Amino acid sequence: MPDAPDPVNGPPATGLPGSALPPSSASAIELSRTVAVAVGDRAETRAGDHALLTGLVARLTGVAAASVGLTQRCPHCGAGDHGPLRVRIAGSPAVVPRVSLARAGGRLALAVTAAGPVGIDVESLADLARAPLDAVALSPAEAATLAPLRPAATAEALANIWTTKEAVLKAAGLGLRVDPRELTVTLATAGPTDGRSPRTASRTVSWPQAPFPDHDVQLWPVAAPHGTVATVAVVCALRPALLLVAPPVR
Repeated sequence: MPDAPDPVNGPPATGLPGSALPPSSASAIELSRTVAVAVGDRAETRAGDHALLTGLVARLTGVAAASVGLTQRCPHCGAGDHGPLRVRIAGSPAVVPRVSLARAGGRLALAVTAAGPVGIDVESLADLARAPLDAVALSPAEAATLAPLRPAATAEALANIWTTKEAVLKAAGLGLRVDPRELTVTLATAGPTDGRSPRTASRTVSWPQAPFPDHDVQLWPVAAPHGTVATVAVVCALRPALLLVAPPVR
């Protein structure tokens, strides 16, 4: 399938990629037209991270935190310690949001929306530098893009490519059961890079085996703490707004 004609399958981000609201302002959001993202510190346990996510869902939907629960089940092996997270809200509201969660080092990234399937990924640049991703994660076109770059630019571009792939594969509900080399992420360039990283606010993805059209993949880079890179993906025909919210308090 051809790449979408517009960058990031929508307008490129300028400055902070989204509107930032404090916790008190982020309630009863129209999640059918918004993807809300928070990046902050991890809890001490997996259950604690899940509690932060349910707390964020409660804030965004305007319901009591006690009424929000999460289930997790791998559709392939049946295990409950991995696989897509699903929200349940007591009282069955008309719109139950979809969620995604990612961890890297001490960081936690959360995404909530009712616009469509969602995936988020956050990665540590230091961790990626130690991972032999080139041979197992990059398509030939991506490898060619990175080849002429300087080391620092390569690390940044690789992080943006990898977090985009992870986010899209999570939104598809497949994760790394799919060979990530099947996806090709194109980072926008504005002329020769001269060894510098291509612009990372704008990107498109091509995935011939995708369970959805390429042009329905909406992508955003997400502002993340120094040394980390994050990307969120939503699969829907109409591009929702990106809302950055303050991270939940542990």
